Amino acid sequence: MYSKLTLIVLFNLLVSNISFAKDAALESCEAAVHGHQYAQAVNIAEQYAGQPEFWLCKGRAQAGLAQNAAAQESFRQAIALKPQGVDLISAHMLLGNAQEAAKNTAGALENYQQALRFSEQQDLRRYMRVAHNLIGEALYGNGQHAESLQAFQAGEKLAANDDERADSYIHEAMAYQQLQQLDSAIEYQLKGVMMLQKSGTPEQYAEASLTLGKLFTSKKDYVGAGKTYQRLMAYARENGGAFYEAKTALYWAETKREQGDMAGAEQLVKEAGAIALKLQDAELDEMLAKAK
Repeated sequence: MYSKLTLIVLFNLLVSNISFAKDAALESCEAAVHGHQYAQAVNIAEQYAGQPEFWLCKGRAQAGLAQNAAAQESFRQAIALKPQGVDLISAHMLLGNAQEAAKNTAGALENYQQALRFSEQQDLRRYMRVAHNLIGEALYGNGQHAESLQAFQAGEKLAANDDERADSYIHEAMAYQQLQQLDSAIEYQLKGVMMLQKSGTPEQYAEASLTLGKLFTSKKDYVGAGKTYQRLMAYARENGGAFYEAKTALYWAETKREQGDMAGAEQLVKEAGAIALKLQDAELDEMLAKAK
């Protein structure tokens, strides 16, 4: 599943790719944030307290330092300086993200709605889509799954490429799963997998495929789950993805156990164990310990 963290990372990348570099100092501040040199970014930003762009940079750096309250205050300062256009939209989105991280869902939703309103006023479809998805994520995290689905569906209508469509489909699948509509969850997760196979990273495709397999298993469609894991296993082998070869084996073993095929499950765990021994990966080791 795409997590809230994933969406925040995607949005922060989007913010950073907008033409922020109005001067060398701001470019240096943004570069420091990208390089995880957060203290340096804060020092640069503090020299330009009259400009909202620097407050945005400072807030992002403070968020990187896990200084949530300070980050929120920086984003509020940016808004108080009455930025225009994308800067204003970004300020509300970033403030909303910080509030959501602090479990202030009501505050986050208010700022996401503001970002959506300003995006609509300027017909900035990319930002409108991000705002809808952020609203959906906040509602989903608050247990309002039907409402979150509506937000994700609104975002899907604004998707401009396969990456954005995949993002929307997988978010919709998450909501459908929580609404106990497994057929729809599988349908949209499968759509997302197909899009990611064309345009996503290998990791995105693999994680989405693993989730699809679990959805099939939840529906007790073991044939569908087996085919999904078989395809992913072949993909991992062909693309040198030993980590996902092992992870797929462990997911598949769980499905085999549910079917009552203990011998098949044991063989898959054995295969995963041989790979884990070579990779020495903490996540794999933890999964393997649970599987045994």
